[in-house]
Amino acid sequence: MEKGLTKEELMELMAILMEEEGFEIYEPEAEGEEYLPDFLAVYENEEGERQQVAVQVEDCNTLNTEEAEKKAKAIAEHCRRSGEGFIFVVPIECEEEGSRKFEEWGLSDVAEFIPIGIEFEEEEEEE
Repeated sequence: MEKGLTKEELMELMAILMEEEGFEIYEPEAEGEEYLPDFLAVYENEEGERQQVAVQVEDCNTLNTEEAEKKAKAIAEHCRRSGEGFIFVVPIECEEEGSRKFEEWGLSDVAEFIPIGIEFEEEEEEE
């Protein structure tokens, strides 16, 4: 099996993709909050209202940690109260496990599950 993307690489990739879609990316800051999203993505809708989305990124190794579960549940609870969006991102290599955790942790009512991966096209040699 190929080496999957690290959590840092996934975070960078997701932030770039969201910026290309018109989101502004921010590092979360909150007093007294133990578990914060990896970053916040903010966009302005047609009516000029700003919408905020919490983004949690886990790689195939961190996905199975207690820390990831506690973080996901805390972010989900915050988003339920605040009405903010929540995106839960995992690498395509562990999409099945990520989907299972997403359901097991009870995130489906408030979060969007997004498996991402990078596919490199190999150049074919001309004969």
